Amino acid sequence: MTACGQHLTPKRIVFSGDTGIFFTYKQEVELLVKFKQFEGCKLEKEKWLKYSADADLQIARERTAYDALNKEYNSLLYVTKDFQDKYNNEYIAHENTKSELNIQINKKRTWIKIAATSLTANIGLIYILTR
Repeated sequence: MTACGQHLTPKRIVFSGDTGIFFTYKQEVELLVKFKQFEGCKLEKEKWLKYSADADLQIARERTAYDALNKEYNSLLYVTKDFQDKYNNEYIAHENTKSELNIQINKKRTWIKIAATSLTANIGLIYILTR
């Protein structure tokens, strides 16, 4: 191409099989840099979208695991409540048994005192009568 008496040979860019547009070398380099940056941005965007999808899946898995653990925890709360009720009932029964045992021990002591007193009285009476 001749313009103003000068012979110019512009560079042709071929991009994705298309013949492209004529640019100067500097413009061509800048355009190629922009295309590479655009491709990099597209790849980065795809990576972030994949990361977002993976994060959503992980959150869903974590939520499922948390729900399962929470369900197990709640069922164990019912079990501990049952154990606590059983323990309290057994503790009350044990305390009642101890109080009944103390009553029986006191009755036994009273009867022993009565038996010892009556034995002493009988021995004393026998002694007096046999003299």
